[in-house]
Amino acid sequence: MQLLGKSNMIFRLLCAAIVLVACGWIATSASANGSAPPAPRLSPERLWIEQIEPLLDRKCLKCHAGVRQQGGLDLRSLETIVRGGDSGPEIVPGNPAASRIVTYTSPASGPHMPPDPAKRLTPVELSSLKQWIAALPAVKTAQVDPRDRSWLPSFLDTYKRATVSTEKAPASLSASKTIDWYLAADGAKQKLALAGNASDAVIVRRLYLDLAGRIPTRAEAIRFLSDAHPDRRARLVDQLLASNEYAVRMREIFDTALMGRVTEQTAPARINNLWYAYLENCFKTNRPWNEMVRDILVARPQTAADAGAVWFLAERNNNYQIIAEAVAPVVYGVQIKCAQCHNHPLAWEIEQRHYWGLVAVFNRSANVNTNAGMRIGESAIGGFINFANLKKESQPASLVFLNGRSVAEKRPGTDEKQVDSADLYQTPPSAAGKATVAAVPRFSRREQFAASATSDNPMLARAFVNRIWAAFMGRGFTQPIDQVDSKHRAVHPELFNYLTEDFQLHGYDIKRLIRSIVLSDAYQRDSAPAAKTAPPNESFARALDRPMTAEQLYRSLAVACDLKSPLPTSSERAFITTFPDVMPDTYAPSLQQALLLTNSTIVDEMLKPANSAAISDLQKVTSTGAAVKEAFLRTLGRSPDAAETKQAVQIVRSSSRDSGLRNLLWALITCSEFRLNH
Repeated sequence: MQLLGKSNMIFRLLCAAIVLVACGWIATSASANGSAPPAPRLSPERLWIEQIEPLLDRKCLKCHAGVRQQGGLDLRSLETIVRGGDSGPEIVPGNPAASRIVTYTSPASGPHMPPDPAKRLTPVELSSLKQWIAALPAVKTAQVDPRDRSWLPSFLDTYKRATVSTEKAPASLSASKTIDWYLAADGAKQKLALAGNASDAVIVRRLYLDLAGRIPTRAEAIRFLSDAHPDRRARLVDQLLASNEYAVRMREIFDTALMGRVTEQTAPARINNLWYAYLENCFKTNRPWNEMVRDILVARPQTAADAGAVWFLAERNNNYQIIAEAVAPVVYGVQIKCAQCHNHPLAWEIEQRHYWGLVAVFNRSANVNTNAGMRIGESAIGGFINFANLKKESQPASLVFLNGRSVAEKRPGTDEKQVDSADLYQTPPSAAGKATVAAVPRFSRREQFAASATSDNPMLARAFVNRIWAAFMGRGFTQPIDQVDSKHRAVHPELFNYLTEDFQLHGYDIKRLIRSIVLSDAYQRDSAPAAKTAPPNESFARALDRPMTAEQLYRSLAVACDLKSPLPTSSERAFITTFPDVMPDTYAPSLQQALLLTNSTIVDEMLKPANSAAISDLQKVTSTGAAVKEAFLRTLGRSPDAAETKQAVQIVRSSSRDSGLRNLLWALITCSEFRLNH
């Protein structure tokens, strides 16, 4: 890159250092202001969350958890504790004295649990355990028989009803107001001060970034700020949701969520096989989410507009385990990789049979190049596999799934041969020498699974709501966002349940869900905390600072510089390579990112007067102070304060005016305030 001079190189390197320090401070600050434990409560649910679950995790799970369950006992959840082990249930709800877990952890017990003296329960811990069992809905002791577990389902149902909060938002409230009602109620319990409403200047920038994937142009911001209509924010939301840019922005988010981050190698195939076109059309026409998921699982497009849905399976090139691992976060909101060799070691509900059940769904499928393009054929026979647990015990992989659903399928006996007959197919495989088509069996595992995944499956809606909430609010109800399991407890569970049910009730309407979120007071809060101490991020008592994705940043740079013509596609791909994160769990800026903004030909080209209308316009402003103000408005959407004006004027006057204006604009488009959605 041709530099403006040695002094400018030093200036830019110093600014890069400031960028890194600022980014590091932001990441550290977010960590320092993490979650604080809520005030103790005496309900069995709160006792479990705050005291018993951590206690068992510290002292018992090494021997009684997912992989290692001595005596057949799993102590990771209430469900597995009351189910018990080889000797029967571990607790008698409402009766600590009759509970085996109390007996064996008491000081006088022999044998004593845990066997390690250093891990034995303290008097306080034993007291908490007894208090929790006593607080559970009681059952008659006579019913608790190690040989009879028939009472367990009814007890668990009673427990769940007893621990679900009775606080419900008034039914008359809109979805946006319901969001605010639940968050305000939770904030009041924690005595948190809610941040005030953000200014119109902040909101117009936030909405354009979230819904259009870029900052607003100067003209767009002025138009919005000049609008005196009381519903101007709602009208802007509707305008952006109807735009092509919204469809592109959503495609970028869900391309990554469904397929992994695009690379220079995968981008051409996703474009050429119409994957991008499929996603953008779905989001533009507001196709219901459950229908989109069915499209990609069944992969038998009925129209030209749906042809690209095939690529979700096709890109994974008949690797059935990779397919299963990609499907689980979409359909169930969880990662299942850890269940390949054994039941999940942390989340008790994710079992090895669920992993291999998903693999079996797809292992009759295969990519086929047809006259209509890439399609996914499916055999009517075969695909019967076994898997082994850690004890090397082999068992058949059945179509049994994480949401409790299953698909019945006749499995041939050892000596029974299944005939590959045309009667088994709706569309049989092509004979040799004829046109290639994708076979469609009469009994399709993919179709059966898709039905179980996209109808009467709250986990599908829950996973989507969690991802959308994270995209617009800065973090999910559960973190990481694709681990909505028993180990990662959701914050604001009543609100999470409400949004999940509301999303299903309204036909998986994506735009309605997004509109409800962005028109809530929670979304439109200022990012500055109302109190001296910042509230926990999971409280959503203020707007959370969020790093732009590569695409948002690249397009926003183009808007701020007012490029006269687009730069080569390779420029945007360089940003995607350097800024790969989309909704990261933690914000971790890198040296490579700072160097790209500091010393790359891409940013330098953006700032050349021949390419940048913004530079050309600033050069025409005769007053340095006025030019500084205009530069701030174009980039940060606000006017500078007195101290910023003084520093900016010094930058402009530190060299020739043209170079000074370029340095000022560069400093503004690479500062933390520009690169964050706040």
